Amino acid sequence: MIRKHDYFKLGLFIILGTCMLIAVITILGAGKYFETTYKMETYFDESVNGLAVGSPVKLRGVDIGRVTTINFVANEYEEADKNENRYVFVACEIKPDLFKGISEEEFGVAATREVKRGLRVRPTSLGLTGQLFLNLIYVDPEANAPLKIDWQPDDAYIPSVASTLSRVEEAITTISKTLSSLKKEDIQSIIEDVKSIVSTLGDFMKTEGGKEAGMKILGILEETRLVLHRTNQILADPATEQIIPEAVGAIAGVNRIVTNSADDIISAAREAKLAMTSFKQASDVLAKNLADPRMDKAMSEIAPTLENVAKASSDLTAAVSKVHALVNRLNSVVASEEANIHSILEDTREVMENIKEISGDAKRYPSGVFFGTPPSKPSPETQ
Repeated sequence: MIRKHDYFKLGLFIILGTCMLIAVITILGAGKYFETTYKMETYFDESVNGLAVGSPVKLRGVDIGRVTTINFVANEYEEADKNENRYVFVACEIKPDLFKGISEEEFGVAATREVKRGLRVRPTSLGLTGQLFLNLIYVDPEANAPLKIDWQPDDAYIPSVASTLSRVEEAITTISKTLSSLKKEDIQSIIEDVKSIVSTLGDFMKTEGGKEAGMKILGILEETRLVLHRTNQILADPATEQIIPEAVGAIAGVNRIVTNSADDIISAAREAKLAMTSFKQASDVLAKNLADPRMDKAMSEIAPTLENVAKASSDLTAAVSKVHALVNRLNSVVASEEANIHSILEDTREVMENIKEISGDAKRYPSGVFFGTPPSKPSPETQ
């Protein structure tokens, strides 16, 4: 039998349990409400079937946030509603932990800078489930221009690019349109042309020229097979494995030399350019001088001068020959009279010594030269 105070305990247990459950939920979920995140938005001009709120946002495979809102742009911006834009609006929350704790304004500036470098958002399938996530990738910014918008986004804006599935569908649609544009008559004409070409080739191959061409083709194929076989043998040689690293090392050495000599090469190129400029200027001056009428007159006057120089050269050659003959004769005379010349030189040397003695005596005793011997020197006894 249940007593009254048992109801009190049961009610108190239910109330305390409910309060504890609310407290746990509040504690576990409060972080989401007080967590600081970056806001990012993008727009799509295609179906986003498979993308849902909470879908991950990744940058090159790294999870950086999640999708928070999926709507039409016309419901978010009045300017888009006026211009009847049919874009899909997708808002995201980005975790600040992966961006060094920068402010939201700095995040917007960095996003704008990266967009100029080619940062785009592409819907990507998670696999065979058909679910999508937003993948931030870098593409060619010129080949992937952003969608045209007439409003100012409230948060950081990353343009989108078409998904892979969308591009495949577009390619298939284009091929289908191209095939559907072909008429039945055009297809039959193409088939007839192909048949005609094949028939012509068959007839040609049956002729002597065709057989000869076939034999040449077979010969070329055989030579190609031999070349490939020889190449395989060379590559299979163990020495080839050693040559390749040596070639790589040689190329690295050349690269290092070129890198270290870059300044010298640039200086040499600059000097070569200056030299070519000077040479061109000299060539222009020479061409101008040659084109001068006075140069023709000078060239006409140079010809007689050159003839006179040639004649004078021949006369000078004859004179040199005569001098050479005279020198030879003098050498022969000197050789024959060498003894007499030697004696004459000895006599001349003695005469010069005598003259030197006479001049010395004349300086010491001038009177003795004219009147006789010099007086005798007095002795000490006679004094």
